Amino acid sequence: MHLRRALIVVATAGLSCVAAVPGLASSAGVKGSPQPELKPFTISATSDSSGGTVAVASSGALVVAYDIKTGNGETRVCVLDRGARSCSSTSTLTPLTGDSTSGEPQVFALPDKRVVVLEGACCDADGNGDVLYTSTDGGKSFDGGVRVGSLSVASAALAGDDIVFGTGGHDGAQVESISTTTLTPPGSTTTAIAAVSYAMALGTYAGGALVASEDGSDDTSVSYATAGSDFNAASSYKPVGTFSDEGLIALSGGALLTQQTTGKGELELRIFNGTSFGAEHVVPGDEDGGGPVDYTVDQDPSGAVHVFAELARDGYNLLESSTTTGASWTSQRYVGNAIDNDYLNVGLDSNGAGLVLGLNNPATGYPVLGSQSVSFSLSSSSVKTGRTVIGKGVGSPVAAKRAVSLQQERSGLWYTVATTHEKSNGSYAFTIKGTKAGTSQYRAVVNDFAGYLQYGYSSPRTLHVVR
Repeated sequence: MHLRRALIVVATAGLSCVAAVPGLASSAGVKGSPQPELKPFTISATSDSSGGTVAVASSGALVVAYDIKTGNGETRVCVLDRGARSCSSTSTLTPLTGDSTSGEPQVFALPDKRVVVLEGACCDADGNGDVLYTSTDGGKSFDGGVRVGSLSVASAALAGDDIVFGTGGHDGAQVESISTTTLTPPGSTTTAIAAVSYAMALGTYAGGALVASEDGSDDTSVSYATAGSDFNAASSYKPVGTFSDEGLIALSGGALLTQQTTGKGELELRIFNGTSFGAEHVVPGDEDGGGPVDYTVDQDPSGAVHVFAELARDGYNLLESSTTTGASWTSQRYVGNAIDNDYLNVGLDSNGAGLVLGLNNPATGYPVLGSQSVSFSLSSSSVKTGRTVIGKGVGSPVAAKRAVSLQQERSGLWYTVATTHEKSNGSYAFTIKGTKAGTSQYRAVVNDFAGYLQYGYSSPRTLHVVR
């Protein structure tokens, strides 16, 4: 992870001197190693489990779109500033001329602060019930909407300047495409995969469009239309993979998630390379049976793939594991309890930070933050009164001028007693003076970029001050 630090409070990254006195405190104490920004929060008390999506705006804000149950249905759009636990703005999008919402609302963040929401709708006279709503202020407000298509919107992907969307059914996996600049409805629907489609999903690779579909034999097939081709022409879509006895779970970017319909029923990941999919890799964490009851996946802009699984065997907790190749994975990380949600969608930035949206009632936001960590050691585990030891370490990933706090434990609580900043190589140091005989524990803490990175805590170290 590479951190760009355009706006930083400049401070000297030298040695900070602190007296090693048991009970010294310059801040309120905290218990343990809390991650306050990771607590799930309610976005709305009312939502519809038909679906919703998350986009990362150019400002870094998170834009959430989801359906609500009111009359013929409406779409609610919430803008969340990074680290915030409530909407900074809310918009309600209503179907045109008495139509009803249909499918899943799809939100996309475009350049120049533009945000668009595609909502399927039914059933106006000319068949073009789908509506595209456009915002020019980062999702704070929207126009009245433009009719752009006729298919129910089960999935959508942004391929270059085009939004490709569609649904499955007895006529196969069908798609339509519209330009985000001209907003002209397509002349007809396109069948990308002809076999009956019981589930379909759309992804994108290098500006091209990927269409995945599961047929009645529990086989998943994928076709690809390269960048610059006519996404409204069936001839543009070429087969790039068929996977027998595997049900379609999700597709994000070029990351295909399927589940075996025979044997152990393992969840498998394949990553598209432009011409075909690489080898399958089993997603870890579902070996004990009674496994995840819901999944969602996101391939972030850096190419890393993040799989989120809601585990029945673990009290319906939502867990995340990630990979870049599928060959090795991070250990599963707890995101929150999702027992009240039966639909999940996620949007992440290139650092793997963003939000999982859980829907039904309520609509819940599960913050997902990148990791930062810090090492800490003492030059000596004991010091005489009046003398000093050095506490030092290195932050990871390296972030010059990042603040590092030295905390001291007292009666089960941790208190910040000094602060310094990392040097260009990530190193930092504190000078700790022994002023009173006794034993204390110290640790280092980093907390940078609220809403993007977790708190990082070092292991505690014990210092004995002797006469």
